[in-house]
Amino acid sequence: MTTAEMEWSSRIRGGAEDHAAAPVQSDAHISDPVRGNARKWIASGIFVFVLALYILTSPGRIDIIDGQARFDVAYNWVTLGSPVIRDPWIKPFMGVQGRGGAAYSFYGVPASLFSMPLVWAGNHFGKSGILASQFLFSLTSSFFGAGIAVVLFLFYLELGVSLRSATGWTMVSSFATMIWPVSNSTFDNAQHAFFAIAATFLAYLSQRRQAVAYAWAGGAMAGILILYQEYFLLIIPALGLATLNWKGLVHTVPSGAQALQVSAGDRLLHPWRALHAFLREAWNEPGEARSSCVRYFVFLTAAGCGLLLSFAYNDLRFGSWFYNGKIRLATERGYHVFGNPLAGFLTLLVSPGKSVFLYSPPLVLGVLGIRRLWRRTPELATALCFVTGLLVLFISCISFAGGDWCWGPRYLTLLLPLWALAFPFALGVNVRRELAVAFIGVGFLVQILALSVENQRFFFERGLNDLFWAEDSWAYFKRSALFARVGETVSLGQGAPATAQLFNSIPIPDWSTYAILGPPANVPRALTPQWIRSYKIFFVPRPWPLWMSWLPPSLRPVELATCLLALFGMAGVGLGLIYKGFRKGACV
Repeated sequence: MTTAEMEWSSRIRGGAEDHAAAPVQSDAHISDPVRGNARKWIASGIFVFVLALYILTSPGRIDIIDGQARFDVAYNWVTLGSPVIRDPWIKPFMGVQGRGGAAYSFYGVPASLFSMPLVWAGNHFGKSGILASQFLFSLTSSFFGAGIAVVLFLFYLELGVSLRSATGWTMVSSFATMIWPVSNSTFDNAQHAFFAIAATFLAYLSQRRQAVAYAWAGGAMAGILILYQEYFLLIIPALGLATLNWKGLVHTVPSGAQALQVSAGDRLLHPWRALHAFLREAWNEPGEARSSCVRYFVFLTAAGCGLLLSFAYNDLRFGSWFYNGKIRLATERGYHVFGNPLAGFLTLLVSPGKSVFLYSPPLVLGVLGIRRLWRRTPELATALCFVTGLLVLFISCISFAGGDWCWGPRYLTLLLPLWALAFPFALGVNVRRELAVAFIGVGFLVQILALSVENQRFFFERGLNDLFWAEDSWAYFKRSALFARVGETVSLGQGAPATAQLFNSIPIPDWSTYAILGPPANVPRALTPQWIRSYKIFFVPRPWPLWMSWLPPSLRPVELATCLLALFGMAGVGLGLIYKGFRKGACV
């Protein structure tokens, strides 16, 4: 071992000095019974309160055809015992022939599997059979969105944030970023975000507690992401970096007078030499370096179980481990999976149509706080940056980077709770409180606009083709659903046009919870602005308590008054639990 490597190894063994950041709480809150009890009360209250508000502002119906396919799988699994697609309207273009000649969805299993208890409850206890099941199915992601809030709150406490601040920033993430509308959709992106933040949290706990069991649990959470989409394999190794303890490693970078004596080439090589020393230390003798490597290996091994389950589900449907039917969609519709990476990258970051910063303004606070988060916990900040880089670069390369038809850049939802971890660290150094309040206020307003109107109205009013994003890779620089939403929301005051006699466009007019179907083949897309004027769904407020009041009681999937009373009661209980937690914790 060279003299330099010996010095680096010595620093790794000895650890690093405390970072110069905001004051860090001690670990007393972990073992203090009073503070720990307060944390449980507040976490429970956050879940109940956020869930109640998410459900109250949900569309209460399947808002996209992707969700309808996932519902049909769940419904048939509950009623028939098989994950097949039988829906006569979506089967022709959403089903793939598999074992026994049956049609199966090309989507992963979790979004259908996790919704099955809700589907079962609607089928057995709802007054309207399948409509009640569809209504409850549409709330699936709301439970995961509330779960994100709880994990984020607990994560803040582990980072040394006070109970009061942790609660406040959790509410910012929950109601001022795109997590809110995505949690109200039957797209499954909020579910991705939950498993990503849960995996990262457990990985971080494994490092803080020196516990391999947490690493295994975190890897299992990450493995579920693979069951949703195989491309999450790209980011799982980066999520696992939170299991490492490398404070000694990162402090080997020269600073001050030492930095002046190091050449540019040496600066570039220095991190790699330090990493080599870290790995060599792990190989040669027991210690923190070896423990970190063991935790990382366990995390990846547990995640690998998700890959095996994904293969097994493919075999169940199609008799092949590696075939899942997704390539069929691109082949039959005649578009290229990969597009212009520059257009995709700029679309996700700066376009008026899909910029993640426009749809989630508080994300700017995360960017400004990342440096102080890195000083607090470099392993976590490094994991966050690697996950972001890998996911953004991959999504930028696919032709459907915007994820339409939807609200905002939904594929980046996974990153939002991770970047929310840096929110508290932006204040006091990089951002004045007034500016932070402005970002939060604008973010809340954007989410209110997101919840107000049916998302697909924007696309039909412009006569867009189904694959408009493949026809023009710069489409999102020419139109913006966000900017158009202001006028759409104002127009709600005019009510539905006189021509709107039906609620939805499906062949069974009495079904209010089924996904929107586009115009029939004999209606050119240029005429869709007139076509949508026949249906109330495009001109009434989106949250279900509002549009459902327009329907006769006999056509409503649930008892409106009873559900509203229960949900407002839930919200009140949630606030009561939070208040009780503050009283018990004597929060600072």
